[in-house]
Amino acid sequence: MKKYIFFCTLLCMCLELSAQTYPKDNNAIRLLTYNTHYCKGGTDPGTISDSNTRLLASVIKTLNADIVSLQELDSAANSRGKRYLLGQIAQATGLDYTPVFGAAANWDGGRLGCGSLIKKSFPISKIKMIDLPGNEPRIAVRTDLEKFVFISTHCDLDDTRRIQEANIINNEVDYIRKPVFLAGDLNDSHRWGNGGIAFPILMEKFVIASDTKGNTVWNGSHGNEGDDQGLIDYILFHDYGNSGIQIVQTHIVRTLEINGATVDLKNVSDHYPVFVDIYVPGYSGITNIPNEENIIIYFNPVDATLYTKSENNEVKRIEVYTISGEKVIEMNDENASIVNMSNQPKGVYIVKASTLDKSLIRKIVKN
Repeated sequence: MKKYIFFCTLLCMCLELSAQTYPKDNNAIRLLTYNTHYCKGGTDPGTISDSNTRLLASVIKTLNADIVSLQELDSAANSRGKRYLLGQIAQATGLDYTPVFGAAANWDGGRLGCGSLIKKSFPISKIKMIDLPGNEPRIAVRTDLEKFVFISTHCDLDDTRRIQEANIINNEVDYIRKPVFLAGDLNDSHRWGNGGIAFPILMEKFVIASDTKGNTVWNGSHGNEGDDQGLIDYILFHDYGNSGIQIVQTHIVRTLEINGATVDLKNVSDHYPVFVDIYVPGYSGITNIPNEENIIIYFNPVDATLYTKSENNEVKRIEVYTISGEKVIEMNDENASIVNMSNQPKGVYIVKASTLDKSLIRKIVKN
């Protein structure tokens, strides 16, 4: 594992990649979709190994996703040590996830499918497996939470089958009396001719919530880095009853700072992860971390100055990030209560203020 991390770090340094972090507001819930490529790395044939599984899990942990859709999972396959990949990924993150696996196709004495990881701070009220037609059997994993429904899927490569799958998913949504998020590798794109093959059908019920800048597949039949065909991983949103759910930020993640090292995610899978942060009225992404320190973050737009304070302990560290995750300011110790942002361009920023024991994240806008 150490050799693998060193290799990734060295490669990133050679490519002069810029480290990215993606701070999440305390009140936001982070949804993530990620095609794992069976945790065999970014190229074929790749290598099935525990180190590759741990590396992919570290991406999920670093992004601190609350609800995750994962594709290309195997369970009990003979040639892969009868592993339960979704469970291994959940365990390797070190986060308190409930894994929900949808077995779709028989393979090598076991099953292939997709699934979800749900943080246990979001109680599950219902799980439903929706069989989908495909040249290889497919499935949609429906998980009902208190405020919304999360559906994870991996659509078929065949155009006709994918159209059938889209109609089945839309029909399912007609009977759900909550907002719905559909996340996964759709093997379809709104960029393709006439808006895609199955995509126009999904757009009858959903809107695109996730980032659409660039591709999510960097290597393979759906397109390479230089063309415009490789956007096939999405998080879609269907509102219900004027829920008040807001999209806060979304990114296709291509590089990520993990444990101080810049990792090019091409080395982790042949797909990039995609996340969407949402605000849900009455819901919090970190309900298990109360703000006992009463940290206050205030931005004065007149003099472009950021002020922080804590009633119990001194603020020891302030970090300011752009909405794309680039760290632009970091201050420590006695200078960490007042930050002059006059040299920063107009835009939305994420501020993280930390005492010795607690942290608070807030979004500010500089006009």
